[in-house]
Amino acid sequence: MNRTRWRNLVFVLIAVFSLVAASCSSSEDPDAAPAAEPAPTSAPAPADEPADEPEPAEEPAPEPADEPADAPEPADEPADEPADEPAPEPEPTEAPTPIPVPEGSTVGITDDTIKVAILRSDSKSLEEAGILPDTGDIPRNYEVFAEQVNARGGAGGRNIEIVFHAYPPGASATDQQAACIAATEDDQVAIVHFVGGVTAETVLCATEGHERIAYMLSGILPQEIYDRSNGRLFSQAMTTERLVGAWPTIADGQGLLEGRTLGLMRGDIGEHEVAAGVLRAALADAGYELADEVALPCQGTTCSQVDIGLERMQAADVDTLFSLVPPSPFGIAVYLGAQDDYRPQWLVSDIENLVFASVAQAVFQRNPDPTVFYGLYGLSYGLDRLSPDEHTIECNAVFTEVTGISYDPEENEDAWSAVGSTCLFIKNLEAAANWSQETYGTVNQTTLIQGFESLTDYRLGDITGSWSPTKHDAPDAVTLKEYRADCACWVEIDGARMMLDQ
Repeated sequence: MNRTRWRNLVFVLIAVFSLVAASCSSSEDPDAAPAAEPAPTSAPAPADEPADEPEPAEEPAPEPADEPADAPEPADEPADEPADEPAPEPEPTEAPTPIPVPEGSTVGITDDTIKVAILRSDSKSLEEAGILPDTGDIPRNYEVFAEQVNARGGAGGRNIEIVFHAYPPGASATDQQAACIAATEDDQVAIVHFVGGVTAETVLCATEGHERIAYMLSGILPQEIYDRSNGRLFSQAMTTERLVGAWPTIADGQGLLEGRTLGLMRGDIGEHEVAAGVLRAALADAGYELADEVALPCQGTTCSQVDIGLERMQAADVDTLFSLVPPSPFGIAVYLGAQDDYRPQWLVSDIENLVFASVAQAVFQRNPDPTVFYGLYGLSYGLDRLSPDEHTIECNAVFTEVTGISYDPEENEDAWSAVGSTCLFIKNLEAAANWSQETYGTVNQTTLIQGFESLTDYRLGDITGSWSPTKHDAPDAVTLKEYRADCACWVEIDGARMMLDQ
């Protein structure tokens, strides 16, 4: 082969290798891509690349789509918090429903004072004569405890202002009328407080006639008087119906009626007539009846024809005699009967306040012979009220601190007890007025009555009870006491205490 042919062959081989090398380098080197774009066979490549783009687009798409789906979790927390916070907001915005203040009289009641009249029997002359035991300085008692209340802010924020009116011992309703009119019309008081010895007519003078609140320290009155008082009468004593209605049951329980001939001696007055009717009905329920009943002419605390009444009882062979007459004619009856050798079993009660230490001593002084007082039993709501109790001890301590006067609970029993009773009235008035002011923001007669009715825990010595809208006599129990001449005192019979319906 000549050089020319070898040379041509070499050039041909070099050209072939160059073509092969160019073809390989165009498929591996990305920089050579622009050279491939003009080729017709490369045209589909750009179309395929955009078709594949949704894959990367789908991957990021779910991620943001998932994130918003989870977003409500943090969104719920802030959404719940503001929703919970506003929920209680309506409570302060809702104004409380005001309690309407009942209409009521404000006579004797101002923004600064509550005016109270103390009406009582002035027995000081009898005490000084030794006929009745010393009850102390009654007006001073009220002044001391009213000043105590006023010093600590008053009753319902009002000072208690007290005026006093007295009537003679044993005064009739006519004699007591002047004191009632002076208190209600002249003094224009809000409350008339009766210490004792008051007639039903005088109570009605205050409650029904002059429409004032009346508060009785003692005294048994029929339910009719409470009803006619239209809710204005409150008492630390008991109604006739509740006391006398329990009499046969408690006496029969002590064996005082079985096999006995029963009689009744009373005054010819309205309250005694009511009591007699209650007694007859209660005796009938227990299977007993009265052999005879005598109504003596009485005025105030005195009665006439006591001897005639005794003769009738003897004629009827009465050996157990219920008595409703006041202390003085009762003492006369016991004395006259003993002189004629007539000694029935006497049954008396707190009607006319007979079951009291002072009465026991007065009866005893008529004749100290113990046999004269055979079988004297007293039905009482007073229980052991004269015995020392926490309330009366505390009140006497305050009284002594203020006045320097000290009463011994045994030697000066009535005076010591009077301090406790007086103190309780002032405390109850303070509590009732405070309740009225706190409940209604004011005090008038109607709200003050409701205040007294709210005092459901009544206690004085062993006397326990309550007031309520339907019950204005406080005590809830009775007992039977036996008179003992050796000490001129009343002693409660074991097991005789009986609770009454409230």
